[in-house]
Amino acid sequence: MENSSSSFESTSGYTEAISTWSVRYLDRGFECILSIQAESGSEALKKAVGAIEHLIEAQCIPLHKDSPNRPLSANGEKSEPIMMIQSDGKNPICPLHGVEMQKWSKNGRVWYAHRWEDYWCHGKKRE
Repeated sequence: MENSSSSFESTSGYTEAISTWSVRYLDRGFECILSIQAESGSEALKKAVGAIEHLIEAQCIPLHKDSPNRPLSANGEKSEPIMMIQSDGKNPICPLHGVEMQKWSKNGRVWYAHRWEDYWCHGKKRE
């Protein structure tokens, strides 16, 4: 996430401050960028809180600047990205929450999960 502020002088002679907050994320397999502009950094951050809540609710996946969906493996090499596989309507239902789980794949491994509150549920009770 980035937060940058700049000011410029308009043709009328007054200074206007602009702050931009940006986030990169995956939405159903598509890489997206959301930018929010405001008159101050604190206003941009207040708006960002609502945006983050929406992205979590929509089950979007954050992309990090240092490793854009390509985390380093144990040996330090880049591994395949995690991919959400489009539902064919036959995905299992979570036995704990009663919602359809999403199918995920990475390096030949496949699993099912869904977002629940502030964590990823895999259909098993958390310890």
